[in-house]
Amino acid sequence: MLGESASWYIRLDAYPANPGHVELVTKRHVVSTFDLDGAESAELYGVLCYARNLVEAKVGRPDGWTIGINDGEAAGRSIDHLHVHLIPRHNGDVLDPRGGIRQCAPNCDPDAWTGGDLTAHRDVHLEG
Repeated sequence: MLGESASWYIRLDAYPANPGHVELVTKRHVVSTFDLDGAESAELYGVLCYARNLVEAKVGRPDGWTIGINDGEAAGRSIDHLHVHLIPRHNGDVLDPRGGIRQCAPNCDPDAWTGGDLTAHRDVHLEG
């Protein structure tokens, strides 16, 4: 364990995508991001920033970060316990980083959505 808060702990990923790849893991057993309680949700950003500082102190500052949650089997979840991936990224470590998380989707062309017209979604409101 590399660090912890009241609700989270940080550990090295067992199968790192890059040096410094860590996971933020809930202490309470939850499967989905949407199962977090208010305290766990509130702590997450602080733990994420703390983990970033730990990684940078150990492996240096990367060119970017991938922050990921595979929420559901269809999304790639392989362990039924919520964890957040924090992966340091470096220029050139993938052929075309523009797709980001979309690289896992079949037939995804980053050029098809960069600068695309999103007005079809203007009636969607994020309300709690």
